[in-house]
Amino acid sequence: MPYLALALYASDVTVHLFACASKNRLMLRRVTKCLLMPLLALCYALFAKTFSPNVLAAILFGFAGDLVLLFRPRRWAFPAGITAFAAGHVFYLVSFLSAMPQKPAWYWFALLGLVTLSSACTLMRYIWKGLPNKLKPPSFLYMLLIGTMASCAILFGCSGVSPLCWLAIPGGVLFVFSDATLSIDAFHHAVKYRNVVVMSTYIAAQTLIVAALALN
Repeated sequence: MPYLALALYASDVTVHLFACASKNRLMLRRVTKCLLMPLLALCYALFAKTFSPNVLAAILFGFAGDLVLLFRPRRWAFPAGITAFAAGHVFYLVSFLSAMPQKPAWYWFALLGLVTLSSACTLMRYIWKGLPNKLKPPSFLYMLLIGTMASCAILFGCSGVSPLCWLAIPGGVLFVFSDATLSIDAFHHAVKYRNVVVMSTYIAAQTLIVAALALN
């Protein structure tokens, strides 16, 4: 059963990325996108050494974000999607911190905090003119949050708590890259092959993070 669920997830990922490569496969892309996170949640439940409701909640909020963003370009879709993904990041953040047997020294948090702040400011400056005024504060807070989640993923990945915890590092980085690409496409300029770039990095990010936490 666990490997059947994994095969279904891998198949859905493959078909979804195939659908993303063409504008003529919109319905297929939407259907397969809605199946991604539920199948990943099933894989997590079947493979997790120690099941965590926080990880499951993070995956399901990712599903909510995926679902809401299908309604773009409606005005409410983007902020609603940000809210759903932000909640998911909080649950991932809590999962990383709670899984580390010993918290890193304060200066690691300070260093990664500075990197997060500078990265968020750089991206905000880049998309500032195209970003609606009412979205600027929540977008900046979201950037700080996802940066904090990625920072905790790096700390967890370096903790050595399990042989595969390092998978969280590329997972966190890819999540930031995926969301940054989506923001640039929405508020600065069209990104070539956006759907493929955003979804391939997003799926890889979710998969790596969940794998790191499941096999902890």
